[in-house]
Amino acid sequence: MTAYVVIDLNVADPAGFQQYVDGVIPLLEKAGGRNVLTDADALVLEGDWTPPTLVIHEFADRAAVQAFWDSPEYQPFKDLRRKYSTVKVVVGQTA
Repeated sequence: MTAYVVIDLNVADPAGFQQYVDGVIPLLEKAGGRNVLTDADALVLEGDWTPPTLVIHEFADRAAVQAFWDSPEYQPFKDLRRKYSTVKVVVGQTA
């Protein structure tokens, strides 16, 4: 069952945040994930949710997402991400 990580991303420092991106993309791919979408101009059809940047990652399943999120390799990047951005992150899985 495919799992999708949906991220509401607000980058405060693009140059600093690029360090995070450069380090995390190889880890994401190593964990079997892939970036499906990065959109700084998402279309809001209803409601008041307007993420500055909408990001979606795809993984094989929710367990793969959790393994990536909890991996020792990813931990230092969480601090880097928090330094240069704020996020809201949710995970959904197909039935």
